[in-house]
Amino acid sequence: MLNVLPTSGFRLEQGVYHSLIKILHDWVVNTLGPFFSVSRKNTALSVASAQFSSRSSSAGDPRFGFYLGPLQTYHHGVSGDVYAVDSRTLHIRNLNYDGQGPAAYFWVGRGSRVGQDGYQVPDEKGSLGNLRGYRGDSVTITLPEGKTLDGLSYFSVYCEEYDVNFGDVFFRGDIDYPKPKKIDALRTYDHDVKSDRVVVVDAQTFLIPNFSYDGQAPDAFFWVGKGRPSPQGTRVPDENGGVAPLKAYRGKTIVITLPDDITVYDIDYLSVWCEEYSVNFADLAIPKNLNVPPSLRMLGVAPQ
Repeated sequence: MLNVLPTSGFRLEQGVYHSLIKILHDWVVNTLGPFFSVSRKNTALSVASAQFSSRSSSAGDPRFGFYLGPLQTYHHGVSGDVYAVDSRTLHIRNLNYDGQGPAAYFWVGRGSRVGQDGYQVPDEKGSLGNLRGYRGDSVTITLPEGKTLDGLSYFSVYCEEYDVNFGDVFFRGDIDYPKPKKIDALRTYDHDVKSDRVVVVDAQTFLIPNFSYDGQAPDAFFWVGKGRPSPQGTRVPDENGGVAPLKAYRGKTIVITLPDDITVYDIDYLSVWCEEYSVNFADLAIPKNLNVPPSLRMLGVAPQ
């Protein structure tokens, strides 16, 4: 016959009680550890993502860097898309967080579970204080001096005080960091326009070494667009930000910046174009699948 312990007035000896609690705690840690993290201060459990994000930038918007993936939402409405700008810089697009956590920080670390073995990353203003609320904001943050993303596996909005993960993205360590790319030189068609190989410095900036143009056309401009050079293209300001017809150049190295929000991912060519007579003096094709750094303008960062 099954003996049933009486519920009325039933008490465990204190030592037995603590032993049972320890057994339960150890079972949770050892059995559910790969899937849950146990809070050190309030025994709350928070689910940790076990999935790595896609390594391909094609899953995100390459204008903002190498796409690490979307933040998984667990608490306090945390969401957003996370990009690696370089080995020390992260950009988070459309960041949301209600600001109600008691001690929430940007947090990075190694391993398969977000926790106190990681370290804090200052916010977009360089502060180590509790995070404010964000509503669809885009922020750029930098890892502490001497730290890089190499070897890390996650980024999180994390409450250190209660060991609770509000939202995270996991990624592999072999990040293909964006970097400047040397492409072709301008192909010469008229007016002695030529250059050495052009460098795409970032998503909006070209460095044109040894640029020459005889200055004899009535209204030549730097010009970009889709397809082949045509009147449907767009003027690009000169190296001084001017929009007047180009003057003569003799082997000068210049830097030009695409206007507004146009990036190298939106265009197929860079040209020197005569607007009045619709004549292409020189051009080069913009390669597909570039992986160059985002511009400061795209990140919303003021030049230093």
